[in-house]
Amino acid sequence: MTDCRSTPDHDDRGSSVAEFAMVLVLLLMLFLALVSVGFWAYSRTLLTSASADTARYIANADIPDTAAAGRVAELLDGSIAASTSNSLRCTSRTDGLLVEVRCTMRTPGIISLLDGVMPDITVTGHSVKETLG
Repeated sequence: MTDCRSTPDHDDRGSSVAEFAMVLVLLLMLFLALVSVGFWAYSRTLLTSASADTARYIANADIPDTAAAGRVAELLDGSIAASTSNSLRCTSRTDGLLVEVRCTMRTPGIISLLDGVMPDITVTGHSVKETLG
């Protein structure tokens, strides 16, 4: 009869748990990185849409250019981008018939501790003034 402690498998006992723990940490970091990139892309889409809607709103409703930041923040309210809407900075200008709204904000994170980990989002929305005449 052989002693099980002298077999080569005895030295490897429990190593699969340790290896799984090390690989799990790397997989979780990769997953969180992918989710962060997804949040960045989705937030950029939301901000692009809000700035384009604001440009159309300013162009067609004869609203002053200074109301752009408030309108974009109002459109983003209730979305995942609302957590960083306090970092929202918008400028708008009218050049003849063209209205341009440029907005910048920090990217929301998975949790509030990770807000701003990804690069800031900067987008521009354009609209043409419609005139009767």
